[in-house]
Amino acid sequence: MKNQLISIIMPCYNAAATLEQSVNSIIGQLWTNWELLILEDGSADNTKEVASRLAVSDSRIKVINSPLNRGVVRIRNIGIRLAKGDWIAFCDADDWWVPQKLEWQMALAEQKKANLLYSAVYYYKETSSVHQKEIQLLPDVCYSDMLKTNAIPMSTAIYRVNSLGKHYFNPVSKKLIHEDYAYWLQLFKKGKVQSAYVKKPTTFIRLLPNSRSGNLFRAAKSHVLILRNECGLPYHRIAYNFVFYVFTAVKKRLFV
Repeated sequence: MKNQLISIIMPCYNAAATLEQSVNSIIGQLWTNWELLILEDGSADNTKEVASRLAVSDSRIKVINSPLNRGVVRIRNIGIRLAKGDWIAFCDADDWWVPQKLEWQMALAEQKKANLLYSAVYYYKETSSVHQKEIQLLPDVCYSDMLKTNAIPMSTAIYRVNSLGKHYFNPVSKKLIHEDYAYWLQLFKKGKVQSAYVKKPTTFIRLLPNSRSGNLFRAAKSHVLILRNECGLPYHRIAYNFVFYVFTAVKKRLFV
């Protein structure tokens, strides 16, 4: 497995304050065979300069600059298209990894013959007195599990290209969030996913004030519309799965 290349997709927009921590966590990985694609999405701050400086320090880092703000769906798709790896991983520019993240996941992939790996996370909030909280998710999920909750945080995920193909994001309405949830549901619908779950938290997910996902009503509405539009579920099945979504969301947000 050590000769397999992992392509890491990192979209960033106005991320100058957090980008260096995210990139340094990738440079510090015990698994060293990777390429990092930093997709700078027309930022208004000095993200472009920070990314360029970091790329100079490590030849495995490549920066793709967009003169326009294309949005996270289109910019991630550019990264997926340019990726050369046997595996594709994701890390947002305000999240960061523990040093063993890729090593743990690749070892589990070999052990379980899995083609999609994800893990537990730490929620991190600077304004909280606790700062971080470990969040455990549903292990080894299948499509029916994913209908109930998005159990795969984007920044923890890695999947194998030669068994699942390069999977791209479909356009979503600007009124919706959780494009990552739609992405995983579309992938699971193909019926080829063999998922595996690392119980140790591998990723710190930074909770930012006024984030899109912090709007509970918009998040719930997006979940329902994704189940309807992306999965074609009838309303009684949407209602059934939505109960599980609410329960899981409340548990996660006790920290927030």
